[in-house]
Amino acid sequence: MLSNLTGWHALIIVGVLGAMALVAAAIVLLVVRLDRGPRSGGSADRLAQLDQMRAQGLVTEAEYAAKRQEIIGRL
Repeated sequence: MLSNLTGWHALIIVGVLGAMALVAAAIVLLVVRLDRGPRSGGSADRLAQLDQMRAQGLVTEAEYAAKRQEIIGRL
């Protein structure tokens, strides 16, 4: 079956396989990019959220201070 393929047939097959490989690579890159995306916003957003939690009494002053230093330390 493969013995009667002409050069054009082989070129078409290689082209289709190459296009499929490019689509697969694009999908993998998209998934990796989405997986590595920001999980909880930037430092300013995290500090604002932490401040709201403190105002609502969800974290103690000691927890607030420790987490604030951790966030600022990552800048």
